[in-house]
Amino acid sequence: MKKTIILTFAVLLAGLFLASCDKIEEGEYLKKPNNSSQDPTDTTGTKPLFRKVLIIDFTGHKCGNCPKGHKMISTLEETYHDAVVPVAMHCSSFANPVAGTAFAADFRTEEGNYMLSYMDLEGLPAGVVNTLDPLSVSNSPTEWATLFAQYYDVAPELSLEVAPSIAGGSLTTNVKLTAATACSRKLSLCVYVVEDNIIGGQTDYESDPETIENYVHNHVFRTSLSGALGESVKDNTDAMAKDATIEKSYSKAFSSDWNAANCKVVAFVYDTDTKEVLQAEMVGISQ
Repeated sequence: MKKTIILTFAVLLAGLFLASCDKIEEGEYLKKPNNSSQDPTDTTGTKPLFRKVLIIDFTGHKCGNCPKGHKMISTLEETYHDAVVPVAMHCSSFANPVAGTAFAADFRTEEGNYMLSYMDLEGLPAGVVNTLDPLSVSNSPTEWATLFAQYYDVAPELSLEVAPSIAGGSLTTNVKLTAATACSRKLSLCVYVVEDNIIGGQTDYESDPETIENYVHNHVFRTSLSGALGESVKDNTDAMAKDATIEKSYSKAFSSDWNAANCKVVAFVYDTDTKEVLQAEMVGISQ
């Protein structure tokens, strides 16, 4: 039943989000992300284990069609709350800064440039939903909602506990992976840092004027603590028993250019062979 509802939801949005994109050659403001739990009435302090869905949105502040992707993610967040784990990775010439203008901010990163090549992106917006498979890139934000439905109602094989903190100018993040069922997959782990509520320019072809100078950029990818594609944490297909755990710790300098109060750590574990993301988590940073 849940899948039917979500698929119907995606179809209804089709008229709002057209499958158009800006080719890579060289409005309205978004709401603050909803970080409430999937069950707002839960006051026990213990959330049921459910599968969260990673969406990596490849975008750029000079890409006029990219706000369609931003709006789709915002709509999914409003409906499914923290089941949505979004990352906005600014890349390509559409992310180039322009000094002295509303587009002066430089959201580009080494990891973003790497992923631009790895995913073989030809146009923006582009996104992958719960996968790091380049063959699964979609240029249609409407399709992202349909892909979301394929994973949302699937019982998770793994859970993630993420505990980030900042001390002495360094961000340390401890991650604990637990098998919810016996797992015989090879596993890799990625740990990213994203930042919300960054005010800057954005081109939006559906806005008049097309340049929005005080656009709110959310989920902006800042860095990875584990590399663009993460690291292997289980390199064999031996059975990992139910409730067995893997623990990792990462540390990296935290840039003074970032507002820690608006930053979150995104961690996700994926099947090293198939690239399917098995579980994702997003947690605010303690100071």
